[in-house]
Amino acid sequence: MLNCVHVCAALSLCAVSAAQGASVWVASPWEHVLRQSPSGEAAEVRITAAGNEYEPFRVIVTAGDTPLSDITVTAGALTGPEGQIGSESVALFREHYIHVFEPSYRSKAPTGQYPDALIPLTGGPADAGTATEYPGMPFTVEPNTNQAIWADVYVPEGTPAGVYQGTVRIAAGGQMLAEVPVALTVRPFSLPDTIAMRSNFGGLGGRLAKSLGLEPGSEQFEAVEDRYIDVMLRHRAVPSSLGSIWPKWTPEEGIDATETHERLRSMVQDRHVNALSVPFSYRDDPEKCKAYLRDLGKYLQDNGWLDLAYIYMKDEPNDAEEYETVRQQGKIIHESGSGIKGMCTEQTVTSNPDWGDLYGAVDIWCPLWGLYDEQTARERQALGEEIWSYTALCQGSDRVPFWQVDFEPIVFRAPFWISWHYDIRGFLYWSSIYWTEGQDMWELGPHFRERYWGEGMLLYPGTAAGIEGPVPSIRLKLIREALEDFEYMTLAAERSRAQVDEIVSGLARSFTDWEHDPATYLAARELLATLIEGR
Repeated sequence: MLNCVHVCAALSLCAVSAAQGASVWVASPWEHVLRQSPSGEAAEVRITAAGNEYEPFRVIVTAGDTPLSDITVTAGALTGPEGQIGSESVALFREHYIHVFEPSYRSKAPTGQYPDALIPLTGGPADAGTATEYPGMPFTVEPNTNQAIWADVYVPEGTPAGVYQGTVRIAAGGQMLAEVPVALTVRPFSLPDTIAMRSNFGGLGGRLAKSLGLEPGSEQFEAVEDRYIDVMLRHRAVPSSLGSIWPKWTPEEGIDATETHERLRSMVQDRHVNALSVPFSYRDDPEKCKAYLRDLGKYLQDNGWLDLAYIYMKDEPNDAEEYETVRQQGKIIHESGSGIKGMCTEQTVTSNPDWGDLYGAVDIWCPLWGLYDEQTARERQALGEEIWSYTALCQGSDRVPFWQVDFEPIVFRAPFWISWHYDIRGFLYWSSIYWTEGQDMWELGPHFRERYWGEGMLLYPGTAAGIEGPVPSIRLKLIREALEDFEYMTLAAERSRAQVDEIVSGLARSFTDWEHDPATYLAARELLATLIEGR
């Protein structure tokens, strides 16, 4: 989050470039800056972060009437009272623009060139590529247009509190164009390695292999998939597929985890995965399925992982027959005695009384934001059942925070504050890589069903940028910021849950009643930090 900025006197801009009408300025991650957005006046970065936290900022290069060519961007170390945060902790990305030629369904935003993919210059998801299609740098800014640079500052755990200062330098044709001062205030605490919000970000596994033209289970695919998994986990987002982590099983021999145990152990203990989506194998043979789940549950329990496990039941049941399918699936899961929970993407109140209800069949309810029913959700929580939530398309009230590229960026922050308000501790997003066949993500952009810009696509295939792995989107970065917010709430609640609830309720009251001003979240986050610090 960009806490505050200072205006032009703080920024060094060479006289020649200024005379040509070029400018360099600073923008918040929580505002849209399109190719043609007017230049801002902010010129100095001031950000705040705890240890083991990422904090972003943006620097915008705007060309005048002539193009700016051969532009390079570098970031130096941040120097504080007791040492440095090295330049390797400042990752730089060039924002790639997509042409939103028609607004997403229900969006009132203008059309235009919106930034989304983040091509690494330094310190990205992999080393910056050298591809000719979409290189990181050098780059050119066409006349009278913007080119934004996204920066992620990572504060290593244990960094002493204080103010750390550095500079981002922008050069054009080997000559200095501007120097942007950066001041980072490090808080006197660190975020945990563990992740507070459980999640299921779908789309990896078989879908990813098919999209990349690789064979599922092959060494080549597993190496690439690991890069996708690493990027998601660095953003505190847990993928639904974690590679080959599930043991073999036969009715005669039971569980054989010889080839998979170490990877599963590493996922949970080293990479801090907090949610395990269990394969619902043999479900067409109930007795065999029960035996499999019983053995798998014991294996998970023996290793202390059972509480993380769940089965994704019938997705979005929407008629009497599908409701009955969920009830039968719940029966199999519960009769197995495995202790594994069943999760269903359905609200806690029946869609149609004629279909009956799903009470007793579902352990983890995952309602759509627009269909959240507070009364019945509280009732299920009182019985010990869990509530997650999810979003897809633009469903429900038009006051719901829809997740498309051309909605205000704060829609990616608000849902996790609302989640705290409702004691929702899990989140599901149906896909992170829904690239349809023949779709050019880099030219056309993430255009789902010709109505939903960015739906189901938080990552870009990195090949065109010279990367054997994914290129993250701005939207994934904003989600990370919100998940870090949730860590602040969790830490602060150790001091006073009542005070945290009061802070959160001041700006997030329901999925249709939440604050839209980014400044309110920054102020609330500061209150949470004060509570954590015991001030």
